[in-house]
Amino acid sequence: MKKKYEYRIGEISKLYDIGPDSIRYYEEKGLISPKRKENGYRAYSLEDIWRLNLIKDLRKLNFSVKQIKSYLEDRNIDTTIDLMEKEIDLIEKEIVPLILLKKGLEEKVKILNDFKKINEYEKIKIKKIKARKIILIEESMSKDEEVDLAFRKLEARNDSKLFLFANKDMGVFIEKESMEKGNYTIYENAFFFVDGDEEKYNMIIPEGYFATLVYKGSYKKSQPLFEKIIKFIEEKGYSINGNPMEIYRLDIHGTSEEEEFITEIQIPILLKK
Repeated sequence: MKKKYEYRIGEISKLYDIGPDSIRYYEEKGLISPKRKENGYRAYSLEDIWRLNLIKDLRKLNFSVKQIKSYLEDRNIDTTIDLMEKEIDLIEKEIVPLILLKKGLEEKVKILNDFKKINEYEKIKIKKIKARKIILIEESMSKDEEVDLAFRKLEARNDSKLFLFANKDMGVFIEKESMEKGNYTIYENAFFFVDGDEEKYNMIIPEGYFATLVYKGSYKKSQPLFEKIIKFIEEKGYSINGNPMEIYRLDIHGTSEEEEFITEIQIPILLKK
């Protein structure tokens, strides 16, 4: 008969929801030391139980097997306090990105709610916009799939800070040569806007005046609406002062309904003297 408080590996695996291979690995590394029965089966005691309790909890906190072994071999009030303080530091480091993500999501919700309240789309407005930092990838592209791939490449540079779903703004610059030929559907850079205190960025879009227009629906509207805003700039006697941008406020990542897409055109301008 099985002795009281002795358990087989299958029972332990089920109890802790840990695979048998992981349990054997902990034994191999000296974290637990089950006894061997005459038939060769491992028998886990209460000693192994409390050790597995600690192992599972510390693995949840991302401690390495080496750190756990060291703690199990030298466990007292001081080493416990030290372990807990280290975990507090680790938690603090994990909290910061979550707080930033929460802030980004809250800002995104506010932006989308503001756009939902717009009664009149495709209306040209002149706005003074503060300087903005961006991370960009220099790559010519035209199709939606190519733009998505460029954004994924941007995300890959810093997955902890860039989110297609939650980032404040993302967009593309219109290629200068194509624009001069009247084609506003060829892009030369994809970019993400980042917070003003961000240290890693490629360039700053300087503060200035922008001719802006927000539209809903298919990107097929982009070309004629660019033509509309360029004509407006010329008629007003303004001059273009940099690369036009197409900013995706709500796209395929936020809705499957094309008619809900929200895009903003921004063209930097110099007002007439």
